[in-house]
Amino acid sequence: ALGFGIEWNNNVVTITKGDTVFSMEIGKEIPGFGTPYIDSDRTMVSARYISEMLGANVIWDPVAQTVTIVK
Repeated sequence: ALGFGIEWNNNVVTITKGDTVFSMEIGKEIPGFGTPYIDSDRTMVSARYISEMLGANVIWDPVAQTVTIVK
């Protein structure tokens, strides 16, 4: 839904959307967002980190305990 591409090179994941390109390394902390890791062949990383890097806004509703991502 966010419309980005993903490439793998060893433990480095590179995410691309238009002119925006950024990378993260599995097992290396992203300050303020935790450490990406793999669980059951899936990369786990903060939805807020990915969303904000791609220009979306993340809204947390503490009453409903829901997250809304707005492009």
